[in-house]
Amino acid sequence: MERLLKIAQKINQNAAVKMLISGATGSQDWESGAAQARSTLLNFQFQMYDLEDLFSNAEQTEFLIVTVPTELAVRESMRLLNDLTFESPDLPIKVRNVIVNQVLEDSSAQVFVDHVRTSQQKSITILERTIDEYPDNPIVLTRVPYLDTEPRGVFGLKVLADALLQEEKVETTT
Repeated sequence: MERLLKIAQKINQNAAVKMLISGATGSQDWESGAAQARSTLLNFQFQMYDLEDLFSNAEQTEFLIVTVPTELAVRESMRLLNDLTFESPDLPIKVRNVIVNQVLEDSSAQVFVDHVRTSQQKSITILERTIDEYPDNPIVLTRVPYLDTEPRGVFGLKVLADALLQEEKVETTT
């Protein structure tokens, strides 16, 4: 902000900078606008220091990571855990718990899958009915089957493309 204000003072005719300062401060007076902008930035900086102190105080604050048990989500959670605890050793943020949602237990797996399948079919039926209301604009509904792994990289995209092409062949032959 200081650099911007110095440059703006040197280029006193710069309308964009004047507009920025007056828009940020609501004042048309350059000096009072610059002072108010400086003050606002300084207050923000102090608030960030207070927030940093709060986050680094393990007695008052801890971070709770919530994830789902998929490879991508777990990798992202591990990266977050590393960033919070090891990336800044002078400001580690306490992590005491990682929660994993949507875990399928053996006893509930089939019930869950049946529930999801029923719910999906109801939603697809609603979508098909909506699509049928547009006869002048034929819309193709493509179903992508659930894959046993997340499609990643070239191989994953090839598997997904093969599944989509297989679905297209089935639709055109029926």
